[in-house]
Amino acid sequence: MWACFGILLLVASAFMFYVWTEKRIDRANELRYDSHNLVEELRQSSDDLTRMARTYAVTGDTQFRRSFQEIIDIREGRTPRPQNYQNVYWDLVTDNNRRPRGATTSVPLMQLVREAGFTPEEVALLSAAKNESDKLAGTESAAMRLRDSGETAAIQRAIAMLHDDAYHRAKADIMRPIGEVNDSVDRRTRRLVTETALDANLARAAFMLSAIVLVLLVWRAKRRLDKVLGCSVDQLHAAMEKLGRGDFSEPLQVREGGDNSVWGWLAQTRQSLASLDQERLAALERIQRVSRLYAALSQCNQAIVRSRSEAELFDRICRDVVRHGGMAMAWIGMIDRDHGRITPVASYGAGIEYLDQLEVSLDAAVPEGRGPIGLSYRSGQPYWCQDYQHAPETAYWHAHGERYGWAASAAVPLRRDGEIVGFFAPYSHMVDAFDHEVRELLLEMTLDIEFALKNFDREAVRQQADQRVQYLAHYDVLTGLPNRSQLHERARQMLEQARSARTSLALMMLDLDHFKDINDSLGHTVGDALLSELALRLTSCLREDDLVARLGGDEFIFVLRHVGSSEASDVARKLLDLTGESYTVGLHELKVSASIGIAMYPDDGLDVETLLQRADAAMYQVKRAGRHDFRFFTAAMQQRAARHLQVVNGLRHALEREQLRVVYQPQVSLKTGRICGAEALLRWDAPELGAVSPAEFIPAAEESGLIISIGDWVLRQAVRQARRWLDAGLPPLVMAVNLSAVQFRIADLPSQVAQILYEEGLPPEYLELELTEGVALQDPQGAIATMTQLHDRGIRMSIDDFGTGFSSLSHLKKFKVYKLKIDQSFVRDISTDVEDKAIVCAIINMARSLGLTTIAEGVETLEQKEFLREQLCDEMQGYHIAKPLAPEEFERMLSRQRDSQ
Repeated sequence: MWACFGILLLVASAFMFYVWTEKRIDRANELRYDSHNLVEELRQSSDDLTRMARTYAVTGDTQFRRSFQEIIDIREGRTPRPQNYQNVYWDLVTDNNRRPRGATTSVPLMQLVREAGFTPEEVALLSAAKNESDKLAGTESAAMRLRDSGETAAIQRAIAMLHDDAYHRAKADIMRPIGEVNDSVDRRTRRLVTETALDANLARAAFMLSAIVLVLLVWRAKRRLDKVLGCSVDQLHAAMEKLGRGDFSEPLQVREGGDNSVWGWLAQTRQSLASLDQERLAALERIQRVSRLYAALSQCNQAIVRSRSEAELFDRICRDVVRHGGMAMAWIGMIDRDHGRITPVASYGAGIEYLDQLEVSLDAAVPEGRGPIGLSYRSGQPYWCQDYQHAPETAYWHAHGERYGWAASAAVPLRRDGEIVGFFAPYSHMVDAFDHEVRELLLEMTLDIEFALKNFDREAVRQQADQRVQYLAHYDVLTGLPNRSQLHERARQMLEQARSARTSLALMMLDLDHFKDINDSLGHTVGDALLSELALRLTSCLREDDLVARLGGDEFIFVLRHVGSSEASDVARKLLDLTGESYTVGLHELKVSASIGIAMYPDDGLDVETLLQRADAAMYQVKRAGRHDFRFFTAAMQQRAARHLQVVNGLRHALEREQLRVVYQPQVSLKTGRICGAEALLRWDAPELGAVSPAEFIPAAEESGLIISIGDWVLRQAVRQARRWLDAGLPPLVMAVNLSAVQFRIADLPSQVAQILYEEGLPPEYLELELTEGVALQDPQGAIATMTQLHDRGIRMSIDDFGTGFSSLSHLKKFKVYKLKIDQSFVRDISTDVEDKAIVCAIINMARSLGLTTIAEGVETLEQKEFLREQLCDEMQGYHIAKPLAPEEFERMLSRQRDSQ
């Protein structure tokens, strides 16, 4: 084998060497061709120069002079070389100077010569020819210059110069080296081809000799292979193909002495496979019997998946065991514990009529209780009766067994939650039918049945839970009324009916007033009991075809069919009266009121969402107007709601879009007339809404919760601006910043304010926080604690809009405030209104007696200012001094005051 591989390698090497010699010859001829082309190009360029010069001398056509120069430029590499330049080129140039081929790159001819593989001697000869051609080109150029004069004598001399003996000798000096180079190239190429041809002949001889040796070795290897195989390859292939098809019927004949051959081994293999095939057939019969039971088990699993009840499952199990499992009959019985016996519930197969008179007891004292089922019940294990007709435990039923041909039976207990509840009893026509594998399959089938019973139990529980979930999904747990989802579904149906009948419909939204106070003070248990009682009352006063639902919390929705505005008003009054009646909840007697908003279909909306939205808007108008009333939706409500939504949406992006700005209104001391403080006021310029009044967007920010971030931003801007004015050398002043009720209720407000002062570097005595008295009085104890913490940090507090809320002097004296701001509603008419004068005087005198500073806002006239000065008011602010100013304008105002000192 190795010798064959070695000879094969030698053959391949000889062939490759032969191919190499042929390639070498081709390369030599190719090099000769390229060399002749370059030499021919040198010769042709010299001839082209001569032709161009002579033609120009005779005709005077400048095109030939330009071509003359271009030939030189191409040869010297100053102009791109045309494609295939060694071929005919200048003879093909037309009168309009159109070229026959495109150009390539600019390369000097001698550079190509040096790169073409010429010998040094050949390069020297070509260089000499090139030099001689350059000299001749100089003579030709001189002749063309004579021709340029246009004189007849000059033209004659120019023509003579291009045809005299000296010119022809110079031409011969060019052609002589070129001819020598051509001869040298031919000799060199013939010599290389001759040498290479000898190598090629040697390669051919080596290749042929190696091929002959390889054939001899292959023939020898075939002889040895036939001996090892013991037969021909065709015989071996046919025998293996036959064995591959599973045909072991015909034995293989082995020649004498061929036992150790492949054919002998194959004969032994065929004999072993034939024996295995016999065993396979025997096992196949047993497997088919077990497979039938597996098929029954598979059908049992499908029955578990498809059955919707125990009865359906048991019927399927019995039928599949007989049809697919090869059993004669099968039945399932359940334990009747009241009578201590087994009651058949499902059966299939031959002899099921016997079950009509079947008596199987669980009592071992009677013969009916000592059979396979009784024994299995008492042992708690399956019982296998392998010979039904001769087993003593089945003696009571031998007659029935003989009649129907039963030879074996089994009793397998069925359990539910670990307790035996029934039995599965299959019967077979074969003795010893229940071998180990059959037993395992029947036990697995029984486990599947028990699993299905558990699933039925779980399904029953799940259905109960689904019913509960379905109820919870559509009804309120507390009141039993329809919830939001059920409200939408039923309300849509009622709207469709109203639309078809072209009748009106009323949707009411009822919301209890201050219901949160009951939950906060008495607990949610009392609140829930009140809501349950209220739901009963509300339901009792409606018609059967009307709808009442609990939307959530203390909100109830009513949908009334076939009612107009007047009927809806009557129902609303009735609902308010019912709601206002007293409730007895445990030890508490409670009274509540409600606010109702009404939207009418089709006037106020055509769908449930729109009617709910507009009823809600009407209900909140009642809340704002004082509660305990009802109101119909109007277009003005929708406009206000849309405007409010637009304002809230704009505020959400106002900070990040830099639409908010802070302006500052001076506060002046009435004693000195100088600026002593500034109030930071927020302004909002929205591209979509224009300049929005603070009276509009501040409440919207408070309701939406945006006041927290906006208030923090305003406080930081004001503190930062106060610090900048101090750094600019301006007189120190107190920066007043308003706090909303939402901000004041933040638990860590003192820490946040202190942190901002620390980060911006402003001393706390230059900051004043303004609160409305109503904010402080909502939670007096909490307000006192917060004010105390702020006071301890050196931050000043003042009461804004004093006199407009519900003032409490007992609380006021506990508040850590140093200033009261008199509301502008009292200042506006103090020049003419006696009552306003009295109120302002009273506030100033009270503040002075408590040691508090007073400041009046909204001062617009000199008369107001003089009156406040006479009453010893400490400070004032208003348009009489200046309107709210931008930071730069306020700074200029402070600078003028400083410079006037």
